[in-house]
Amino acid sequence: MPYLESWHEKYHDKRFTIIGVHAPEFDFERDPDNVRWAIEHYGIKYPVVLDNHFKIWHAYANAYWPRKYMVLNGKIVYDHVGEGDYRKTETELRDILKGINPGLDLSNIPIVEEPSTICQTPTPETYCGYSRGDTNNPGGLRPMEVIDYKDSGDYTNPGIYLEGRWRADRQYLEHVGANPSDYLVLPFSAVSANLVVTRRSAEPVTLTVEFNGSSLTDADRGNDVVGSNVTVDEPRMYNLFRADEFTSGILRLRNLPDGLRLYAFSFGGCIGLV
Repeated sequence: MPYLESWHEKYHDKRFTIIGVHAPEFDFERDPDNVRWAIEHYGIKYPVVLDNHFKIWHAYANAYWPRKYMVLNGKIVYDHVGEGDYRKTETELRDILKGINPGLDLSNIPIVEEPSTICQTPTPETYCGYSRGDTNNPGGLRPMEVIDYKDSGDYTNPGIYLEGRWRADRQYLEHVGANPSDYLVLPFSAVSANLVVTRRSAEPVTLTVEFNGSSLTDADRGNDVVGSNVTVDEPRMYNLFRADEFTSGILRLRNLPDGLRLYAFSFGGCIGLV
């Protein structure tokens, strides 16, 4: 988003228009009120269309989040899948604008500096609902049933380990009750760890995050963590863990409130170089 916002500010008065297409992955992302909140929260100034039925997604034969298309006179003239190559994309954008208006002077507008990175392959995205996810507990996830899970403590395999009462919906795992001894464990290897999460109640709820059995510190605390606690006040992705180097360990969520709904964990594998 910072790159898109920069391009909007620099080029929107030079015959360039960004249209963001929000194609929701999870059901709560289909709610226009949630999308409006996100647009206001992140200060997005360019228009955003809510593509709940994936009509635009399919019209462009898309299969990726994110994807950037540049369209000129009804034709796709640039196409980039995924993150990265922001400087290359902006250079292509400037060439297109100069092609439209050969007299356009962009010499006083700097091109974005894209930081160098070192990347390793992190733990894959881990889904929590029964449609795309599972657990390492015996019996696995059973759709729409409240199950009392027991954690063996052996975290040899990748994926989720549960302790306590949980219910698996199609897209999310919901914690049932407020037993302080319940928890979720997920071994991972990454630079950062994130969680898409919401709650059943209208009021904010709080949970505790631990790494390798200890409270988080300044060296590994995610941007959405205060001390070792995360307050879930909006349905969105929360950054739980971040480090200055690629790290392997055990992520544990404790002090789980009743009605907490976990959709997916995602992990970053890139470190920016100064």
